[in-house]
Amino acid sequence: MDETSLELLRYLQNMMTPARRERFESILEYRTRFLCVVLENMTKPHNTSAVMRSCDCFGVQDVHLIEQDCESKVNKEISLGAHKWLSVQKWNQPPCPTTTCLLALKNQGYRIVAATPHETQKSLYDLSMETPIALVFGSEKKGISSEALKLADECITVPMVGFTESLNLSVCAALCLSELTRQLHNSDLDWHLSESEKEVLHLLWARRTVPNIEAIERRFYATGLAD
Repeated sequence: MDETSLELLRYLQNMMTPARRERFESILEYRTRFLCVVLENMTKPHNTSAVMRSCDCFGVQDVHLIEQDCESKVNKEISLGAHKWLSVQKWNQPPCPTTTCLLALKNQGYRIVAATPHETQKSLYDLSMETPIALVFGSEKKGISSEALKLADECITVPMVGFTESLNLSVCAALCLSELTRQLHNSDLDWHLSESEKEVLHLLWARRTVPNIEAIERRFYATGLAD
């Protein structure tokens, strides 16, 4: 983050209560990009929203929305504002947003792990966390696409012993995130955000919290506080 942005962050922090500043700092300590979530062709806004809410609750910062067959929508009553605190990227450019997204994540060092009851090689609880993971969930009806399965490095499932052997997508995502972040927190892996990443998010969250932010920023730059 450049010096001007840092000055803006300090300026906005002075307009926040100490409790709010401490809350941001506490949450940032548990935010991670070691694990990210990919939602492919979600058709039901309540599932997309519930998964985002789980990502925020478990400290997973990045959500990737693949929109090859439909547009992803958020139900604010279900997300409870979680989407405001996350970094959400949409992938919808032809010819194949799934391929584009997953190859980009691979190039960033992520291991592609598909959550699917089909063609599964291992249990969620046997998944190794030694390298960053992009956890992929497919659409409610069709599941994970063939393109995603081809690019997946591993497939996992949540072990079940009941008759239905089927979980709601958002419930499955919550269980996976709970288990994988538990493993991270109990590991020696470097899963925390860098100080620079924390500062960027802190500024973003401050700008989304302080009322009349446009007028305040205009005053900040006009009065020379940015110099």
